[in-house]
Amino acid sequence: MPGPHVFLSRSEPLGCTCSCWPARRAMEELLHQEGCEPVVVDRESLVPGQDWMAAISDGMGSAHGMLLIVSHHALRSEHVQNELAMAELRNRHDGFPVILLMLPEVTLDALEKSGLGSLSPHRRQMVEWPGQEDLEAVRHDIRPQLDLMRAESSGAKVHHRVVHHLREVDAESLSRAGATLGVPLETLSPLMRHRLASGLLAERPSEPEADPLRAALTELLPLSGPDASRELIQLSVTHARVPVDEAARMRGVLGAGSPRVAVLPALSMDTARRYIHRASELPLPWDHFVVPLTAGTGVLTDLVERIGEALLEEFDIHDEETLREHEHDFGPVVVIVPHPPDADLVRALDTAYPGGLVFLFVVDGELLGATGTYTRLEGLPAWREEEMNRTVRRFVRRYGTTASN
Repeated sequence: MPGPHVFLSRSEPLGCTCSCWPARRAMEELLHQEGCEPVVVDRESLVPGQDWMAAISDGMGSAHGMLLIVSHHALRSEHVQNELAMAELRNRHDGFPVILLMLPEVTLDALEKSGLGSLSPHRRQMVEWPGQEDLEAVRHDIRPQLDLMRAESSGAKVHHRVVHHLREVDAESLSRAGATLGVPLETLSPLMRHRLASGLLAERPSEPEADPLRAALTELLPLSGPDASRELIQLSVTHARVPVDEAARMRGVLGAGSPRVAVLPALSMDTARRYIHRASELPLPWDHFVVPLTAGTGVLTDLVERIGEALLEEFDIHDEETLREHEHDFGPVVVIVPHPPDADLVRALDTAYPGGLVFLFVVDGELLGATGTYTRLEGLPAWREEEMNRTVRRFVRRYGTTASN
C-alpha cells in the first residue's frame, strides 16, 4: 500500500546560508525512509501554466498531513501562511495532522508575533531541529504523527467506521479498553483510536470467562446513540469471532464460477449472517435473506419462485441485468438456505439464477448430506458460536436499544 503523502511547507531563498536548505533536504530524505511521499510545491514542480495557489491547493488536497519547516523566511511567507490556514481548516474538519519543525534561529516568541501566530501554531506538535547530526531524535519525535497519517490513509472502511465511533469516547475509557486488549497506550489520542480500532477488529477467539473483547466493549459503551452502540458491537464481535481465513474462503466463492455455493455448519441463522458480514469487509453486510425449504411436492419450483419474489420486493431486482447491476454497486446478494446442498437443488437454483447469486447452505452441526464440490467452511465450535451470538444479543439489548440510552 502506498505510504502517506506529507505536504512539506517551507520557504528557502536560493543561496541562503541558514538551516532552511539542510533541514528541507534532510526531512525529504527522512520521510522517504519512513515510507512517506513528500509533497513539495516549488518552481521545479509546477506544470507549465499552472497557478501557484492551485498547485498548493492540489498538493494539500492529496496530503494526509503537513510538516512545516519554521524558518525566518517561512515567518514572512504569504504562501506558508496560506498553507497553514488550509491545514488548520482540514484539522478542524478531519483531524489533519500538522507538525512544526522549529529551526534554531527562530524563537517561539518570534513565531507567535509573526503572520503564522494568528493561527495558533503552538497548539501543534513542535519538534526542535538539532541539525543533521541527530536526525534520529527528529524521527523519534515525529513518528507517532507519521503513524497516524498511515492509519488515516488506510482504505479499510470498517476500521475507519470504528474509529469514527471511538471519537466520542473519553481518553481514560480508551486507555482501559486498550489495556484489556493488549493495545499499547498512545499519548496521541487520534492514534490511540486507530490502535484500539485495530484491537477491536483483530481476530480474537472467545474466552470462557474473562473475555478481553467483552471487557473492552463494556469500557467503551454506551455511545451517544443506540445505532452507534449497536454498530460498534456488531462490527467488533463479527470481526473478532469469525476467522479471517473463513471470510476469505467465502469471498473466494465470488470468483469460483457457477454455481457460487458455500456450505456452513452452524446452529443459527445469525451465525450465517455474521459470516456474510465478515466476508463483505464493509460496515454494512452484503444483502442477504433466508429461504427455508418447505415439505411437499414442487419444493424446488416453490423455492425458486420465493427467491424471485424476495429479490423484487426487497432489492428491486427483476432480471439478470438488475442483478449484475446490484452486485456491481453493493456486492452480491446472498441467499441463505437452511438445508444441505444436494445436486438437484443446486442444479435448479443455478438454472434459474446462473452466476447471479451466492447461495450459503447452512447445515445443522456436521456437514452430513452435503454433496458436491462446493466451498466448505469449517464453522465454529458450538460453544464459540453460541458465545458470539449471545454476546451480540446481550450487548445490543443493554447498549443498542432506545431504552438503554
